[in-house]
Amino acid sequence: MNRWRILIVALVILALLSMVLSALFFDIAWWRRSLASIGAERAPHKAWRMALLQDVGIRANFASLIANLVTIFLFGVLILYLVPERVRHMAQESSAGWQRVLRFFAVGVLIIVFLGAVGLLSLLTVQTMPLPIILGVVFILSALGGMVTLAYQVGRALLTRAEWSRRSPLLSLALGTLILFALTNVPYLGGVLLILILLTGAGLSIATRFGSGKSWNLLPLMEDVQV
Repeated sequence: MNRWRILIVALVILALLSMVLSALFFDIAWWRRSLASIGAERAPHKAWRMALLQDVGIRANFASLIANLVTIFLFGVLILYLVPERVRHMAQESSAGWQRVLRFFAVGVLIIVFLGAVGLLSLLTVQTMPLPIILGVVFILSALGGMVTLAYQVGRALLTRAEWSRRSPLLSLALGTLILFALTNVPYLGGVLLILILLTGAGLSIATRFGSGKSWNLLPLMEDVQV
């Protein structure tokens, strides 16, 4: 079997295992109850299994994880169907090397600085107070759209190396979404990774003009001036 196929299977298993562990890790009360029940039982493995199946908090954690994962995937499916050409262009840009990805991250950081400056200045007048909210919504949509593209590109890159690239683009999206979602749910580090991914996604969307393939310039306006 192609070693990349083995790697993909291993990544899927690790991602699912990571999600399970993250759901258990954040429920400290479950650990306390489980340890107490284990101490009182002669069959510790049965106590752990019963505690896992009967605990409402654990079931809520798993339900929340699954709901979040499915929601993100469905949002990605919507983006792929609405603007497939733009997603393809952004995916190509993000696959041009780590230097390009770092540039997109830098653009995302600059956008945050710009939004912060606009937010502070908008407090000086009542007329401009809604502006940060509008720009914030645009930034969030840009970040989410870019994150979907990054997830799609991660999945597509892996499937291409495994010689599975001829399958549906939705499979690439599903694989990339699962991997990135698992990474962002790693205890303590997940939040940092999520911020990095969102900033890079926002920078990718803005730098590529939302996948239009056109550069940021004023040439159309200059043509009007010349006429």
